[in-house]
Amino acid sequence: MAEHLSRKDARSLNLHALGLDSKPARGTTPLAVLDQLTVLQLDSVNVFERAHYMPVFSRIGAFDKNQLDSAALPTYENSTADAPATEKFCVAKQPELSEFWVRQASWIRTEDLPLWRFRMAKSYRARRHREFITENAKLVDWLKAELADRGPLTLKDFEHDMNKRTGNWWGWSPAKVALEYLFATGEITNAGRHNFARRYALPEHVFKPEFAALLASTDYDADELERGVIERAIRAEGVTTLAGVGFSHSDYPSEVRPFVRQLIEAGRVIEVEVEGWSKPGFVHADWLPKLNAGDFAPATHTTILSPFDPLVRVRERAVELFDFDYKIEIYVPEPKRVYGYYTLPVLHKGELIGRLDLKSDRKAKVLLVQASWHEPWMSQAKQKSAARAVMKNLVEAARWQGLSGILVAPKGNFADALRSAQADVKL
Repeated sequence: MAEHLSRKDARSLNLHALGLDSKPARGTTPLAVLDQLTVLQLDSVNVFERAHYMPVFSRIGAFDKNQLDSAALPTYENSTADAPATEKFCVAKQPELSEFWVRQASWIRTEDLPLWRFRMAKSYRARRHREFITENAKLVDWLKAELADRGPLTLKDFEHDMNKRTGNWWGWSPAKVALEYLFATGEITNAGRHNFARRYALPEHVFKPEFAALLASTDYDADELERGVIERAIRAEGVTTLAGVGFSHSDYPSEVRPFVRQLIEAGRVIEVEVEGWSKPGFVHADWLPKLNAGDFAPATHTTILSPFDPLVRVRERAVELFDFDYKIEIYVPEPKRVYGYYTLPVLHKGELIGRLDLKSDRKAKVLLVQASWHEPWMSQAKQKSAARAVMKNLVEAARWQGLSGILVAPKGNFADALRSAQADVKL
């Protein structure tokens, strides 16, 4: 492959690697999507749908969310309700999904959790954490004793004077700070969520003994582990920059740079100049045969995307590859919002064509399209053809949400086209 990568090929590779060039074969599972992306970022905002379900919908369409939720739960051997925790929480099957601080709070494959021991060790060494834990050693011991005696617990299950919100640490109570430290260092883990509240747990109450022992082991090469997750991130993205690599698991470009250099020297990653990019790009060696063959079929997929979908989460790359300047406006004061509170990017046949401000009105069972915008370059003919495909996707989204209607508000330059398409696409 030449060291220069055209914008067209870079875009095609990005879409293909992320599974957004075409809809996959029927029967593709939510866990298969996670395997492709390596990470699903968790988020609590539920205006339309929580963001960790969205990347799966964007790729395979409507699916049973319980497939992911249940995959994050351990199953236990039969025991009586009054049995001690050592018997009651004897793991029969450990979860397929685990939660960890990767790209913020994220779902990953449980089998991948040991790869992040280097991050757990970094959390141990963080000065503010050490100081807090030293000052609150009794609280930490009490929390671990509660988990040992009672099994998995949400924050509100801990009855303690220090489990009250304060003005520090994002309003977290001291108990919450301590639990998050223990979670970040791997001393405790999670056993799924209840009403989106994390269920903190001891590793031995979630994992098989040999796996819990592996997580606790310090017999590993931290640089090798970090280099490994960086390599996986580069492959998953298709083509990316240092900033994109760092953003994939919340590190600064300066922190990932030496590992990327090592991967280049080992022939695992190729540095490229991408047409129109001001900074070097990086492509995993596994993609070279496809690039050299020019083996990219025309993109056919149409879907709404999560605000945190890897296609758009690096704002600079979305601009450079797709001429799409995207910013979620949740934290923008309402008078200053341009497009809406929770706008979702719209992908259509390999182009990012606009954004929709969606809300699931669960009481009225209606999907509200509160504002709809297309990009200024779209002709009327393109608007019309795209609107029909987008409306089909919205119908699928509404059914997925258990809604029985779609209401398109007149706000936005794409609203008329969507309303016209709605007449031809029935829910």
